Amino acid sequence: MYMGKNNKAGYSKRLKDFLESDTTEAKISTVALCVLAVSLMPMLVLGAGVMGNAVQCFKMFEGSKKYSKKQIQSAIDNIRRQKLIEYVADKNGKTIVKITKKGNTRLRAFDIELMKINKPKRWDSKWRLVMFDIPMRFTKGREALRYHLKELNFFQFQKSAWIYPYPCEDEIIFIADFFGVGKYVEVLTVENFLREEKLKKNFHLF
Repeated sequence: MYMGKNNKAGYSKRLKDFLESDTTEAKISTVALCVLAVSLMPMLVLGAGVMGNAVQCFKMFEGSKKYSKKQIQSAIDNIRRQKLIEYVADKNGKTIVKITKKGNTRLRAFDIELMKINKPKRWDSKWRLVMFDIPMRFTKGREALRYHLKELNFFQFQKSAWIYPYPCEDEIIFIADFFGVGKYVEVLTVENFLREEKLKKNFHLF
């Protein structure tokens, strides 16, 4: 999972907002997996843990009220069939839930989709310049990175150079690493540009 500056509360809030949304992307199986992840991770640390009652964990979010107990249980069963989670017995014979490697990958992708870059109350008058020179064999990773830079409202300065006014190093490296191109990406902090008025206007910094 993405650690960075996020904590369990921040992750839970993004999940809660997602649950309460009416977007078509709010698929119940994905929601179920994420609720399990929150219930299993004291501080978003991967591994096994006691789930307790999966349905009760799910009900901790107001938005889950739109789903019935039967739907929730069906979702839990579904993510198990997809091998996103597995049930194992601990040394005391108690059944515990473990999020699999495949499940972790799904969660990381979901975390990227929910990702937002925090904006400080005051801009520090510095720019973050994301630059990359990604080999052609990583075309999918390069295009995925560009897509998410656009989604996060970065300004395309040049073909492989994007600008943002707020700290974003953790978020960008997390995305780049997820798509296997992290070592080709650099994030620079720049004091000013010759024609930065256009940038200030784009980001409403006047």
